[in-house]
Amino acid sequence: MGDDSEWMKLPAEEKCGHKVWKARVAGYEEMIKIFNALDNEKSPEFSKFAGLMKKVVTDNNAVAQDKGLDLVTTFVENASTQIAARTINEVVPGVVTKCLNSPKQKTKDKGMEIIMLYIELDKPDVVQECLMAGLENKNPKVVIGTIQCLRMGLRDFGTKVMQVKPLLKFLPKLLDDRDKNVREETKQLVIELYRWIGGALKPQMNNFKPIQVQEFEEEFEKITGGKPTQSRFMRSQQDLKTKMEEQASAAASGGGGDDDAEEEAAEEIDPYELMTAVDVLALIPKDFYEKIEAKKWQERKEALTALQKLLESPKIENGTYGTLVSALLKVLGKDANVMLVAQGAQCLTGLAKGLRKNFSIYATQTMGVTLEKFKEKKQMVVTALRDLSDAVSMSGVSLEALMEDLLAALDNKNPNIKAETALFISRCFARSTQATLPKKILKAFCAALLKTINDPELTVRDASFEALGVAMKAVSEKHVMPFLADVDPIKMQKIQEKCQSAVLLNAKGEPRAGSGGGEAAKKNEPKPVARPSSSKTATVPSASAEAAKPAAKKAGAKKPASAGGKVVKGKGKGGAKGGKPEPTAEPILSDEAVEEKATEALSAGVLTGLANANWKERLAAMEKFADTVKSMSKEEVQSQVFVRSIQKKPGLKENNFQVLKLKLELLAYLAQNSKFSRQSAEFVLAELIDKIGDVKNGAAAQEALSCISEACSLEFVSEQVMALAFEQKNPKNQSESLNWLAGAIREFGFKVNIKPMIAAINKGLAATNPAVRASAISVLGTAYMYMGAKLRMFFDEEKPALLQLIDAEIEKVKDAKPPAPTRGLTPGGEGGEEEDEEGGQEGGAAAEEVEIQDLVPRTDISERITDDLLTQMTDKNWKVRNEALIKVTDILKEAKFVTANLGGLPEAIKARLSESNKNLQTASINICSTLATALGPHAKQHVRVIGPGLIAILSDSKPQVRAAVIASLNLWVEQTTLAPFVESEALLDGLKTENPNIRAELLSWLAEKLPTHKTLPPELRDCVLPVLTCLEDRSADVRKKAQEALVPFMIHAGYNSCVKALGKLKPASKDQIQPLLEKARGELPAKAPPPKKKGAEAPKAVSRPVSTYDDDEDEDTKPAAPAKSEKADLKTKAGGKAKGKAPATSSKKKEEDDTGPLMSMTVPLQQRLKDEKSMKVLKWNFIELRGEFVEQLKLQMEKNFSPGFMAQLFHSDFKQHIKAIEQLITCIDTMERETEENLDMILKWCTIRFNDTNPSMINKALDYLQRLFAHLADRDMNLSDLDANSFIPYLVQKVGDSKDNVRRDVRSIFKLICKVYPASKFFVFLLDGIKSKNSKQRTECLEEMGCLIEQYGVNICQPTPAQALKAIAGQIGDRDNGVRNSALNTVVAAYMLVGENVYKFTGHLKEKEQSYLDERIKRSMKNKPAAKPVAEERPHTAPAPQPSRSQSNMQRPGLQRPGTAMGKTSSSNAIRKEYALDVDTEPTDHMPMPQLIQHDFEDIKFYEPVKLPKIRARPLSPMRKHLTSSDASATIGYVISQVTSTDISVSIQALAQIDEVLRDEDRAEALAAHVDKLLLMLSMQFRMAHSTHMSDPEVSPNDVVRLYRCLLSTLLQIFQSSTLAHKASKDVVRDVMTSLVTLMLDDRLMDIHDGPQVVRSVNLTVVRIVEHADCTNVMGALIRLLQECVASETTSAKFVEIVMKCLWKMVRMLPNITNELNIDKVLLDAHQFMRAFPSSTWKERPSDQPLRTIKTILHSLAKQKGNKILSHTGLIDSNSEVEAYLHKVLKDGVGGNNARNDEMSENARQGSSSKSKRLSKSTHDMLVEIFKKIGSKENTKEGLNDLYDFKKKYPDADLEPFLKKSSQFFQNYIERGLKNIELERDGKKPESLDPIPTIRPLTENASNGEAGGADYYMQRLTAIRAQCGLDSSENRAEKSNPASKSSHSSSEADLENIGSSTESVADIKIPAIPRQEPSVSKPAVDVSELKMRLDKIKKMAT
Repeated sequence: MGDDSEWMKLPAEEKCGHKVWKARVAGYEEMIKIFNALDNEKSPEFSKFAGLMKKVVTDNNAVAQDKGLDLVTTFVENASTQIAARTINEVVPGVVTKCLNSPKQKTKDKGMEIIMLYIELDKPDVVQECLMAGLENKNPKVVIGTIQCLRMGLRDFGTKVMQVKPLLKFLPKLLDDRDKNVREETKQLVIELYRWIGGALKPQMNNFKPIQVQEFEEEFEKITGGKPTQSRFMRSQQDLKTKMEEQASAAASGGGGDDDAEEEAAEEIDPYELMTAVDVLALIPKDFYEKIEAKKWQERKEALTALQKLLESPKIENGTYGTLVSALLKVLGKDANVMLVAQGAQCLTGLAKGLRKNFSIYATQTMGVTLEKFKEKKQMVVTALRDLSDAVSMSGVSLEALMEDLLAALDNKNPNIKAETALFISRCFARSTQATLPKKILKAFCAALLKTINDPELTVRDASFEALGVAMKAVSEKHVMPFLADVDPIKMQKIQEKCQSAVLLNAKGEPRAGSGGGEAAKKNEPKPVARPSSSKTATVPSASAEAAKPAAKKAGAKKPASAGGKVVKGKGKGGAKGGKPEPTAEPILSDEAVEEKATEALSAGVLTGLANANWKERLAAMEKFADTVKSMSKEEVQSQVFVRSIQKKPGLKENNFQVLKLKLELLAYLAQNSKFSRQSAEFVLAELIDKIGDVKNGAAAQEALSCISEACSLEFVSEQVMALAFEQKNPKNQSESLNWLAGAIREFGFKVNIKPMIAAINKGLAATNPAVRASAISVLGTAYMYMGAKLRMFFDEEKPALLQLIDAEIEKVKDAKPPAPTRGLTPGGEGGEEEDEEGGQEGGAAAEEVEIQDLVPRTDISERITDDLLTQMTDKNWKVRNEALIKVTDILKEAKFVTANLGGLPEAIKARLSESNKNLQTASINICSTLATALGPHAKQHVRVIGPGLIAILSDSKPQVRAAVIASLNLWVEQTTLAPFVESEALLDGLKTENPNIRAELLSWLAEKLPTHKTLPPELRDCVLPVLTCLEDRSADVRKKAQEALVPFMIHAGYNSCVKALGKLKPASKDQIQPLLEKARGELPAKAPPPKKKGAEAPKAVSRPVSTYDDDEDEDTKPAAPAKSEKADLKTKAGGKAKGKAPATSSKKKEEDDTGPLMSMTVPLQQRLKDEKSMKVLKWNFIELRGEFVEQLKLQMEKNFSPGFMAQLFHSDFKQHIKAIEQLITCIDTMERETEENLDMILKWCTIRFNDTNPSMINKALDYLQRLFAHLADRDMNLSDLDANSFIPYLVQKVGDSKDNVRRDVRSIFKLICKVYPASKFFVFLLDGIKSKNSKQRTECLEEMGCLIEQYGVNICQPTPAQALKAIAGQIGDRDNGVRNSALNTVVAAYMLVGENVYKFTGHLKEKEQSYLDERIKRSMKNKPAAKPVAEERPHTAPAPQPSRSQSNMQRPGLQRPGTAMGKTSSSNAIRKEYALDVDTEPTDHMPMPQLIQHDFEDIKFYEPVKLPKIRARPLSPMRKHLTSSDASATIGYVISQVTSTDISVSIQALAQIDEVLRDEDRAEALAAHVDKLLLMLSMQFRMAHSTHMSDPEVSPNDVVRLYRCLLSTLLQIFQSSTLAHKASKDVVRDVMTSLVTLMLDDRLMDIHDGPQVVRSVNLTVVRIVEHADCTNVMGALIRLLQECVASETTSAKFVEIVMKCLWKMVRMLPNITNELNIDKVLLDAHQFMRAFPSSTWKERPSDQPLRTIKTILHSLAKQKGNKILSHTGLIDSNSEVEAYLHKVLKDGVGGNNARNDEMSENARQGSSSKSKRLSKSTHDMLVEIFKKIGSKENTKEGLNDLYDFKKKYPDADLEPFLKKSSQFFQNYIERGLKNIELERDGKKPESLDPIPTIRPLTENASNGEAGGADYYMQRLTAIRAQCGLDSSENRAEKSNPASKSSHSSSEADLENIGSSTESVADIKIPAIPRQEPSVSKPAVDVSELKMRLDKIKKMAT
């Protein structure tokens, strides 16, 4: 029992792997309970224990194995499909080998059940593969069990789940097995197979022994009952299971099952699919083609006999049989020996049956020869030809494809051909249904067969009757009768007799179960329509007609004519699209019925008068006829009756034009005002075409055709017209028909069938009459507007002269857009008048666009791309390859448009693109271009193959080749867009290729394509990094193209993606590329919003973007146009499109608009800014003003400006502009807010006016701008970047005006702009201005830049002083004297500030230019005035003097706060206060030295408290009023970018601003989104200082130290804020740590005076980062850094040691940070480390401490989390060394107690190690509340009293867990507080107790205007000291707060003391060191301290 008690304590998982079988059984039982208790099938528990399943089923102990099988069953039943399916390949083989051969039947059954459960997981193929492996096992018992499993699976799941074909190859071998039981089980499996697939199995039994076949035949006969059904279902088949259960219950109750389900169940397997294909081509004798051409018939017969044996194979491998078919057809068609003809037919029959659908490509040519050969009378030949024709028809070819040959054969003179053709058609009809025999095909065949039923030969007539009868039965009488209207009753009777005796066949050629067109066809067919009875046609009433009578009665039809209901047609080419109603269909009435109904509706006199010989009588009758019809309602009008009445002799062949006109008008009326059917239309279309060319009534005939098209669809009418027109002999009729078609397409839209239209155009082009050719070309031009260039390809083979005319017509309409349709399909049927009214209102506007690409007929060329052709394309001989390419070209030209199926052509073409032979390479490129056009939208799927191949050729040195590639790429992008190129990474790979030609061409191409391209996939962002890399390419062309492509890429990928990619580059690269990115960001264009779907068209051709502001008010604000006339009103109802002009408004409305306010704020400024930033509108950036910019601005201003004012603003007369400006000037004072809100639009309007030439208007505009900017400056407003970019560049252009007064005014505006816009940014616009060709503009810009440099210092030069001054110095050599002088003066202004350093900025100058500069500098230095005190209003232009060395030595060593120990430099004023980050509460820029009154401090009584007066703090300076969040973000980004400046003073100034923000908690939140960027900039500056400044002899070491201190101070500030510290990402932390450790190890710092202090500060900073940053990111960064150190051979051992020390410190912190730690990510980092450096590789290394460090981390994590740590291994591989080590650690017992309950075990350990009493939950909560009180300022005293009472009540309570998480100062504070309370209660005097220190910002007390007493004075004193350059606030904090210092120093010692022990790293016992938050204490007011400080200030002043 002792052993039992040992394993019983183990967890279930360990029990399952225990060596004691009882333990395993117990573990299995526990696991079963766990699985059954889980509710979630995706629970992690299933994944956790999935690996155990294989061991369970293969357990050696029988009892344990039995219980294990129950466990696996429970696992598979309860786990999700995804989890359980992962174990199939492990569990099923184990079940097969260990369970199926078990002697215990129970075990065997459970194993089989598990296999069945796995099949239910929707993975039957995987299970079946595992079972197939079992069939090859050597153990017969395993084989028997496997066969039984297969049979059970087949029996339960059926053949749809279990694949039959893989089983067949095993059957012969198993039936011959030596084990009897194996053979018996195989026989049962074969019988089960037969039950499911029936006769399909018998062809596979050819490989069985004859005796076995005989036995099986006997067994098959014994099988009774129907076909088996599926009894078990997969998880995905639960719907089928429910359905079959419902059918079973319905059948049991006598209701019968669902026919569909029965058919589905009755679906049989085709034996053909189970057969093995034979490669006939490989077996054909080599001399076959020689013998088949031999002169002796015996040799030909020998060849055919050998081939016939091969073709007897039931399934033939697909291949290129074109040559073989041609040879056999030659025998069939031309051989004189009828015996060989028959044998050739038999060979073709065998080939067609063996290939089946693959033979369809040869069907047409075979059928043509076969039909022609039916003239043979030999029965042997005829029989063979019949078999061949049937085999061809069953090869998958459609009847439509054979229709042309069949119709030609029916028209043949030979009666045998006609008879056999008709019989063949009847056999085809017998296999057809209504779906496969559409009306179009049926009509054509019926028309031909109606001719042959009158043939003199009996056999031909009988065959024709049979064909018509079979057709009637196949598609129902209703669909055939309209084509048999003229058949006499006797012939009709014969047709119906044939119909009744016809037997319909299924696809296999077997009789169908039903008698009609199949059950499925019956269900979809409407009820047949009754044919009207007549004495002639009703002698043999059809069954369908009888069946229709009760239906007609039930419908309650008022008249017999309305019995024809609406027929719902299936979707097809001619079907309804977009849900439109189909035209009405009706039965064909007999002549007697028509006459009877016409007599009822019209008087007999009218009918008689229509046939009268006197035209006047006919005219009168026709007028009366028309009046009668027009007086009827729509339902009463009988269209067919009236149409056929009109058609009665003379019909439309009327000679009198007046009568004819009335008839045509009446036809048009009937088409529009009745239920006009296609049957009615067919009666008159032929005669209408005959009259379409009539001089007087041709227009009326065309109108009638258009009206009929509205009723019956243009597709139907146009097809009839095109067919009938060219049956006319009159060329006038042909040309007018084509003209009508062209006009109809414009009116109706492109709703015609393309194929017949192209055929008609071809006929027209081939006509001899020029008018017909001209009309055909007109139709072609009209169609071109809709189809585009694809249409032109259909006519490439025409004569050159004709092509010239076609191209001329295309050129006319090339740029024209298709007109909107104005006529359409009139709703008919049962819709009634309501439908008509709705349809009439919508009119043509509701017409849908036709997908032209879907209408273009395409050819499948995959069969023509044979293996031989592909082999030729790879031949070594270039001539063979060339021939292959020519063949491919010919195939594509012949096909014109192809399907997506290209076989192996794309891969072969890609290989040829890299062809060394340039001619072949060019041919391959041309093929790619042709493929793009031929594939159309289907080209998308081939981009992944062709795209990379084309891009790779761009590396070619020949420009012609690269140009051809670009042209080809353009064609591919036209068809597919750039998206597939991006998704397939073709662009990415191309840009990564280090070839200048590829990069330059690709970047240039993308720069052209991307700006106008629609949104691209996110994978495009991956291309940004290569583009940035190209900016530094050695090739100048590549660099140029990369710069041009920056903006297009930024449009799609976004600026942030570019910044992220920039972070991956080297630091040196970042500095060069960052300015380019910023420049590109400013040039980002805006996207015009998509045009509205509905609305007015623009009156101009210019494409103007529609403003999004119009969307909300379009419907409400547009006044309705008044109805001028009834005609206009009707036109509106008809759906006429509104014009672009605004409707005329009444004078009253206009007066109201004019008297309203000039400006409003309807659309706010923020909305416009948002739209412009999101690129919804065009970016205001142009070289020449274009119309779309004016239109866009006009649309925007319409919302906020009155109509009258808008008329003035955009008037063509400059006088109106002057009036508008005068009103704007007035608005500055009267409408201040409106002017400010609409400022952006006003400035844009001014830029438009700059392009005008009238001087008066220009002067007025500049005057207004001066007033406007002066107003903005007075209001303390600022110009946004978007406004500046839209206005300043055009103002800079205006400064080059020829008129002096204009230039003067512009200069004045420049000065005002600097007050509302940062001068540094304004400088960039001026710098761009000197690129102009206008010398005056260059001169003015240079002079203005000189003024800015004098005023703000050299740092105003942006983007950098070096770049700016170099560009300025470049103007010294200008030809214009004024430009030269201005450039020299500007450089001299810079020289005055920076001295000789200016030469570094200007770079190398030519000797002449250098002499100019030197001379000007000398002259200026001579004339330089004596130094004067700088006026207060002028900003500093030179750095203030630095503190002396002695002063700096007086300061205590510590961190220097940026901006406090140094004066402001010239850069400090480069940014105005609105753009500076350090917004002070007091303006201290020019704080004078305080004048102190001398006092005798000895007289002051120090024991008396000093009473300081309360003062009123000055309020904060007014903030910018319109500073948006985006502007603030841009400002922050700008300041952060200054951190990396090469100028130390600029960098320190930027750090000072950032530091001021960080000290204010409220403002520090603004930096949260910029932490990563800021830290990267700090890291880059650390590296720059280390690598550049420290080695530069011209840089003072003190300046470098000062820079280091400022950087470290900012870094500390960031990581002292928990919010900001946690924003730092892992990679950024790694970068920062690398820089800090590198700095710490810099020996050069030890030689500098304050260098050691910097090192200690770095040490402190590292500790702060480790303690305060996100622990997961820090640990991940350190592990990654350690991995990089180990991988690098140059990393010093000291560097690695410091990184490990940081990790050891993290290990100590683990007990406190485990809950915050993302263990999954830590384990992943450790896994990546150990995968890169496995344990086995450390033996060769001198030290394995890094590995032991990682293992220590894993050990500590396992100790904290216990077994739970295994649930955090989801991100690492299952075979990871990390996971193995964790298992080993846990197995050794580490973390065992923690696995149960971490918190309880911790408390238990503490309780056992000390005598303190364990706290209960209530006392614990009480203590928590007490410490909360102590922590708050208001309740501190109360909390201490409560704590004192608590300790009295619970003297044994342990407070250590609460106190250990706080600082030592806080613990001392509590201890002193408790001691004082004890003294108070004892009646003694307590000690003084300092309050708990809190850090408060300066503005906390000053926000209400009250100063905070001594604290306020202390902070003011701090500000004064900072201005005077005295010791920093950090030093004061250290002086006044020894506790803080001790905390810091202890933290500094942490890194130095880590790892000093000589113990093994893996065995270090790391104590739990709590994380301590830094606290800064503020001492009580001490007058002596004040005295010392004031004394020091006094000495400094003297």
